[in-house]
Amino acid sequence: MTIIQPTLHLKEVYELLIETYGEPHNQPDMDPLGGLIGTILSQHTSDINSGRAYQKLIKTFPDWERVRDAPTGEIAEAIRSGGLANIKARRIQEVLHEMSAQQEKDQHPGPLTRYLLEKLQTLQPEQAWQYLRTYPGVGPKTAACVLMFNLDQPVIPVDTHVHRTSKRLGLIGEKVSADQAHVIFAKIVPPEWVYPLHVNLIHHGRQICHAQRPDCGRCPLYGECVYVGSVNPQGVNSSVMRN
Repeated sequence: MTIIQPTLHLKEVYELLIETYGEPHNQPDMDPLGGLIGTILSQHTSDINSGRAYQKLIKTFPDWERVRDAPTGEIAEAIRSGGLANIKARRIQEVLHEMSAQQEKDQHPGPLTRYLLEKLQTLQPEQAWQYLRTYPGVGPKTAACVLMFNLDQPVIPVDTHVHRTSKRLGLIGEKVSADQAHVIFAKIVPPEWVYPLHVNLIHHGRQICHAQRPDCGRCPLYGECVYVGSVNPQGVNSSVMRN
């Protein structure tokens, strides 16, 4: 197992975030397929609406095999509250059909829920992240959400808040894309820091480091910020700061 030694700058940022927002702890449910469907439903809508859609879906269909085989219109009706119901219904069924084909290829008996869990448990985190991305419509962030939230794997989902705050704090380079950031974080963040760092960067992005008019005057990380010039971007994370 490779031991990751964080830079002093990342250590300072991490500790200041913990001091400011606390140390959150993950409670994985070990249900990656449920997490995958839930994450698809969460796209382009609020957590409240996607949560309602997910609950209606699992109440209407007792297992994912029935979701896979049902008329697409019935799936769309069940998830209507989550928005973009017709698109998401097709995407969910495409994923389930593709997963069933993979299950048959792997000669794995049992339900799809167990198949995906056991499949991911045989893979290293980066391999599991790449594997999930082979399914239709599953991008880097969705794959990372499933691995981190549902399985407690050290893969950071890079949403808009994480991407913005990471660039401003100099954890990644200014021109690094969100997709590239997933790979960089895997190299620089110790596994036990992944969940707290993700959650606290989101808190920071929502409460202080806004996209427009960040509240720099009351920022607890002001002294570690590349954006305001408190630190030299060439002097932090030089091995991973990429253009």
